[in-house]
Amino acid sequence: MSRDTSEAVPDHSVVPVDPFVLDSLLSEPHPRAEAGAGLGVWLVDTDALSDDDLEVGRGWLDAVEQAQASSRVRAELRRAYEVAHASARLVLGAATGTSPEKVVWGRHPCPGCGEPHGRPRAEGAAVEFSLSHTPGQVLVAVADVPVGVDVERHPEDPTGLAKLLHPRETEEIEAAAQGTLDGGRASVRFTRAWSRTEAYLKGIGIGLGRDPHLDYLGTDAAPGRTLGEWRLRDVVVPEGYGAAIAVRA
Repeated sequence: MSRDTSEAVPDHSVVPVDPFVLDSLLSEPHPRAEAGAGLGVWLVDTDALSDDDLEVGRGWLDAVEQAQASSRVRAELRRAYEVAHASARLVLGAATGTSPEKVVWGRHPCPGCGEPHGRPRAEGAAVEFSLSHTPGQVLVAVADVPVGVDVERHPEDPTGLAKLLHPRETEEIEAAAQGTLDGGRASVRFTRAWSRTEAYLKGIGIGLGRDPHLDYLGTDAAPGRTLGEWRLRDVVVPEGYGAAIAVRA
């Protein structure tokens, strides 16, 4: 995987993706309908999903997922993981005509080393998908082309975390915190940049195996941007969160 730096071109002409709301695991999810990439995006409020729904969803998880969920000590993190994976199984099952418990997780080869820890995939299915979870919210995306999605909760210390990002993004977030940059609070700017970066890197399939310092996705409010063959859009999520999706053109 190239270590060359890159800079996204902002696009003010597009609108953010307005996801379908998945409020139950006991009914069919809304079918994906966006033309072009066969894209569908679903948002789940982890606290609004009923315990009865989640108990059904837990029964779909395989042994690896159950172990991963159990390894999370904090209850909110464990719930977010379980909701994310159960929701992804429901959505993928609907997209492929498979029962949620019969969806088999796999991995594409990593573009950096070739080992099988790249983008997730559903074995035997002709669709791509991505999922993301943070306490309170889950996003699942399905498309006919490679896709990455990320949702983040606004951090308490955006300037401290900003140092993980591209130097220009760090400068913008610090300027917002100091009141010298108009257009957004520091926490909002951080979450924009981080969710865009994560969505892009997850779409590529390398994740944080590629240094987030290398790619400038921006902290501004433009809801779309282009980076090489990738098209990114912000995703509409509740107050206190930020999200983005990256789709390969």
